Amino acid sequence: MKKILLIAAIFVLSAFSAYAQDSTGSDLTKVWGIDEFIENGKKYQDEDMLEIVVDFAPDGSYSYWEENDNLDGFWELSEDGNTIYFDKDTEDEMVWDIVSLTADRLEVKCNYGGKKYRYVFKPKISKGENTDSEPTQ
Repeated sequence: MKKILLIAAIFVLSAFSAYAQDSTGSDLTKVWGIDEFIENGKKYQDEDMLEIVVDFAPDGSYSYWEENDNLDGFWELSEDGNTIYFDKDTEDEMVWDIVSLTADRLEVKCNYGGKKYRYVFKPKISKGENTDSEPTQ
């Protein structure tokens, strides 16, 4: 019985440790492209989905592209690592609640204009980062 409790405790601590590492923002600082778009519980298909790209820079700046709109500003991660603030304490402030964050997946939820949104992002590879091909000369 003691072995089972010890194994369970180790599992819980390792899971907490993994979450604590992810919540520091180190996994957040990259370019993310939208993978799933859900509005008021309705999941949009790829052909109907808005193109959204967010670049979280390590210096606290961000670039946000949605279709033809482009926003630049500063982002901040809450102390507990569960909330991303865009342009905090300004009239342009946006708030995303982090549902999950790993090196290869970011899921957030937010409310705007009386609508509930859930976005799932995957890391976006820049056009110049194709690792499958030979370098061009």
